[in-house]
Amino acid sequence: MKKIIVILLLLVLSNIQLQAFWGTITKCGYKISKIAQHSKSLPDKEIIKLSKLSDEISGTKKVGNILGKMYLPKEVLEDTYIRIAICQNKISRHEAELFYKNLSKTDGFTTTLRKIIGNNPQGTVGHLNELKIANNAAENGFKVVGIGKKFNDGIKNSLTDIDILLHKNDKDILIEAKKYSSITKMPIDKFKADLDTLNIYGKNVSKGKSIKIFSFTEKPKDERLLKQYQFWANKKGVQLIFGTPQEQIEQIKMLEKIL
Repeated sequence: MKKIIVILLLLVLSNIQLQAFWGTITKCGYKISKIAQHSKSLPDKEIIKLSKLSDEISGTKKVGNILGKMYLPKEVLEDTYIRIAICQNKISRHEAELFYKNLSKTDGFTTTLRKIIGNNPQGTVGHLNELKIANNAAENGFKVVGIGKKFNDGIKNSLTDIDILLHKNDKDILIEAKKYSSITKMPIDKFKADLDTLNIYGKNVSKGKSIKIFSFTEKPKDERLLKQYQFWANKKGVQLIFGTPQEQIEQIKMLEKIL
């Protein structure tokens, strides 16, 4: 009798789990359906499985290993990562479609998407901010050359990067973007090192004129610290701007015209 009860209980639990799984698929519905119209785009239920896996410890690496063995085309990889981000409610379907339309096949797009789906909230916020800035730039006529553009600045111990690299009217626009709260204090030495990185890229890598920009989404409340940021930005020839991704691009449009 006890064995029968245990078996029935297991069947009930299995049914509940199955209903929950298919309920998730139904709930996600259209929002995680494929964006890339490609024959190799993964089915919705596979996206949900990968989404859950990415939330585990080293989940992003596990997802990467699975996808790596599939030898998927680049557009399908982009589609997969962006749909995982949708399933995790990190971006909306509408935003994902815009990202894919404007940034697909851009250098660094896949890597940035992969960083977004991980279980590091701070990393997700920062890299999502980069995508939003790049997307708004594309919407406003800038060419997005790269996101997280890797290079050796000769200062740091490993490869560093330019968060967003844009191009317009024969000018490179180099952006170091930070999404910090207004009370977060970025150390001055780290701030200065990032300014140096922008200048080294502009001098050694950019082939023509470059505009160097350091952006914060929120202006620091600490007036003393803000004055130091502005002092060093001016001293090193870097434009310091503040605002949402949309506001930043409006400022960059004006800077591109006058510099």
